[in-house]
Amino acid sequence: MDETFLVQTPEALKAVAHPVRQRILLRLAVLGHARAADLAQDIGEPANSVSFHLRTLARAGMVVEAPEHARDRRDRVWRNVARSYQVDPTTPGAADQALGPVQVWLQELVALVGSGTRPDHDGRHRTVVVNNLPLTAAEAEEFSTELVALQERWSDRVFTSARQEPGTPREIYQLLLALAPRHGDAGGPTAG
Repeated sequence: MDETFLVQTPEALKAVAHPVRQRILLRLAVLGHARAADLAQDIGEPANSVSFHLRTLARAGMVVEAPEHARDRRDRVWRNVARSYQVDPTTPGAADQALGPVQVWLQELVALVGSGTRPDHDGRHRTVVVNNLPLTAAEAEEFSTELVALQERWSDRVFTSARQEPGTPREIYQLLLALAPRHGDAGGPTAG
């Protein structure tokens, strides 16, 4: 299995941008391999729909059959081709396809926080942090590297835990890491 699958074609981008297919890829990452019927039950979707989405992911090269786990020749078992999937920002339509659903999620989160509702009102933890930092280019690069490393450590940790404790209830949490010069402040040094 490859470490990272780089999404570089419009077909792969369309495949990975669909929310049901994202859930399928996540469950396969946890389970290692699974049949369409098992995934369907796991994610609460009809089996024929999950089969369709698996075939779409397979055409995009993102999942493959795992016959070594099949009970017989008719049994179709699937697995991911990589541990993670990364969208190449130069892929045509990448920003709209990959970030569109993230923008909707972020708008909903900001609206919740702005409404005065406690972020954990339903017992589900949410964190929103916005900060402005006067960073040098070197500091920005170091900070970015540390943030990505922290996310990767947690990703490894929770996927390992999910594999070891498959019966433990889990919910998918989304994380957005963004570090960039603030809009309108490009090249504007801060006074010391």
